[in-house]
Amino acid sequence: MLSAAPKVRDASVTREKLLEAALASFSTRGFDASSTRQIEELAGVKRGLISYHFGSKLALWEQAVGNVMEKAGKELGLAMDCAQQMRGVARLRFFVRAYVQFCAQYPEVNRLMIQEGMRDDARLKWLVVQHVSPWYANVSRIFDEACALGVAPAMDRLNFYYVLTGAATLIFSNALEAQQLAGVDTRSKEQVARHADMLANLLFSEMKP
Repeated sequence: MLSAAPKVRDASVTREKLLEAALASFSTRGFDASSTRQIEELAGVKRGLISYHFGSKLALWEQAVGNVMEKAGKELGLAMDCAQQMRGVARLRFFVRAYVQFCAQYPEVNRLMIQEGMRDDARLKWLVVQHVSPWYANVSRIFDEACALGVAPAMDRLNFYYVLTGAATLIFSNALEAQQLAGVDTRSKEQVARHADMLANLLFSEMKP
């Protein structure tokens, strides 16, 4: 019995390494260009362990994507709960700031969605149904609230969703480009806070009624 515990821990560590490597590969190379050999090499594990732990590359993709999306859902859900305690424009601005903070912490999500959003296939449908649609519904409620308050930008829900998403994510998912352009680490605490304030001001200015 005592010898089983280290094996369980080793298996868990191996799975986590594979999931982290898979997310990194799928979000940068895409699903088709990411081979199991490359992912195993990136994870620093033996060949064949993807098949052993997950069964297939697709199953690994679903687990890796599901994990990060579940983390996203929990953290954004907590932000939504906190926002419930606020009213008016302050609530909307808090939501925008929380979303920017999340995007800075998980730039892989936007990279992954760009990769998957270019193909109308089963993986995209799974992503939309399981994870994207619920979040779109949350953003839509924020937009409807802004409309009711008379502070919504002059656009419809879908435009608002992609304006918010693009503005909140791109500077972090393209952090290396930003570093080359301006010599700035956009994922530093100070830069994240600055970008969050900028986007909150752009979408829901405190000067609005």
